[in-house]
Amino acid sequence: MIEELFRNIFRCEVPLPNNPLRALNSYVIKGEDENLIIDTGFNCKESQEAFIKNLIELQVDIPKSKVVITHLHSDHSGLAHLVFKRGGQIYMSRGDGAATKGLMKEDNWIAMKKQLEAFGQRVEGGFFDKHPGRLYAPNEDFDYTPIEEGETISIGDYKLEIIAVPGHTPHMINLYEPQHKIYFSGDHILNPITPNIGFWGFQYPVILNQYIHSLKKISSLDINLTLPSHRNVIRDHRGRIDELIAHHEIRLQEVENILREAERSMTVVEVAEGMSWKIPFDSWASFPPPQKSFALGEAMSHLEFLVYKNRATLKKEKGLLLFSV
Repeated sequence: MIEELFRNIFRCEVPLPNNPLRALNSYVIKGEDENLIIDTGFNCKESQEAFIKNLIELQVDIPKSKVVITHLHSDHSGLAHLVFKRGGQIYMSRGDGAATKGLMKEDNWIAMKKQLEAFGQRVEGGFFDKHPGRLYAPNEDFDYTPIEEGETISIGDYKLEIIAVPGHTPHMINLYEPQHKIYFSGDHILNPITPNIGFWGFQYPVILNQYIHSLKKISSLDINLTLPSHRNVIRDHRGRIDELIAHHEIRLQEVENILREAERSMTVVEVAEGMSWKIPFDSWASFPPPQKSFALGEAMSHLEFLVYKNRATLKKEKGLLLFSV
């Protein structure tokens, strides 16, 4: 499905098979001599066919296009190698570009295994086999041009500013067009779903706090139209930001209550088991491995925030991270 949302700005739906997100909103801005494509879809047949079909319908040539990938997740970066092979010029933040390439390396999954085990999760056999970061990531190398906050990309009548919004990933970027007050929010601001804020390691301290700061940063911008990577267009970005911050405040209180009621030290897995999740599984044991991985990252990001605010304590014992109040 293709929909023109503003003059020469098109939302192009790309299916994400076997994924609760259902579809990616890839955006195309058409110029006279050059085009801009924002995000690509999974590295799979269904996403690739739709992505290419949308470009053909819009008469967009990849070699005459700049392609901005907002962040490393495979529903956004999965076809980066295809775009590169067909002559497109790829732009990513330096950090998320390197991390996207890292998805192809076994070291990435060894590190993730160690992290999950520190959370108290048993990781056996093919635990990561159906993880979208492994299943749908680029499987061939590609080059990209690093971009960072303060730089701009001009296409036709639009001059888009690059904005750094760490949180959903440590180095995610968004695009803002101040003249027309249009903001491409990637997975930073979504509606009605809530972006997953995971844990990326202690080298990215208190990532949930970074996310909240990034939300407040965007709240200050003059925006009429927010175009997210999933689900619905947002007309009131400040109202939606307030809802997202309130969601995390409720989540933090839930996690603190779990620790308080336990009256003992808890692993991240034990905390996650007690949290409420809006996914169609009856119990923690029935969560598929990818959902467990995402849920544990979210639980950990909230636990880390509580420690940062002196509302919880952390100790390490026999390779486990243990939290209490």
